[in-house]
Amino acid sequence: MILDRVNHPWNLSLRSAAALQTELASHVLLTPLKTAPTTVAGVDTAEWDDQVFAAAVVMDVESGKVIEIGRSHASARFSYIAGYLAFRHGPVILKAIHQLDNDPGLFFFAGHGVCHPRLFGLASHLGLRADRPSIGCSVERLVGHYDEPGPNRGDYSVIRFSPQAPGAVLRTQPGINPIFVSPGHRIDLIGAIDQALRSAVKYRLPEPLRRAHVEAGRHMREYRDKDRKVIRDKHTSQS
Repeated sequence: MILDRVNHPWNLSLRSAAALQTELASHVLLTPLKTAPTTVAGVDTAEWDDQVFAAAVVMDVESGKVIEIGRSHASARFSYIAGYLAFRHGPVILKAIHQLDNDPGLFFFAGHGVCHPRLFGLASHLGLRADRPSIGCSVERLVGHYDEPGPNRGDYSVIRFSPQAPGAVLRTQPGINPIFVSPGHRIDLIGAIDQALRSAVKYRLPEPLRRAHVEAGRHMREYRDKDRKVIRDKHTSQS
């Protein structure tokens, strides 16, 4: 059953992880959104000393207000390898999402969707697992080639990689470097572009994702500072 395969263990061998990505990619739906979401969530992570920190920030689209924040952290159990980020960050991200009381209509993930070597990046992986519309947004290219988009907000160029892996390089703000956008699950490329622009009102990244980036970094620094204080106190007591 697909449910059994989606709810898989995360600590897999590299070969098993690649095979699972290829298998689950066939279940991703690249379909238009039926209705525009009224609430959206941004999800990002930070790392320190092999600890992964995740933040999920839910925002109201119309007012731009933060509704709630979910945070979590845990030790990484998978190496940091390009194209396999979901296996390193996925368990921590899910813990942060499960803390939310609200059910966002759309998720932005810091990573890639189907524009991925095996058509199954982090946004597709977590979107399929949560069974929610999801979009991958990154500041770095993962695969393919592209032409630089025009200078104006909303200009984009399609990433040339595979017809089954649509992605775009999108200019969200004039004079600012573009971002790489690809649908994760239950949304198509045009919808992913529209929703990214809808949420990237003032800054390069969609606002929920920008807030999640800030919150994940704050969570990481709080943990790091607390850990360093414990070490200092221990050394002081032993001296």
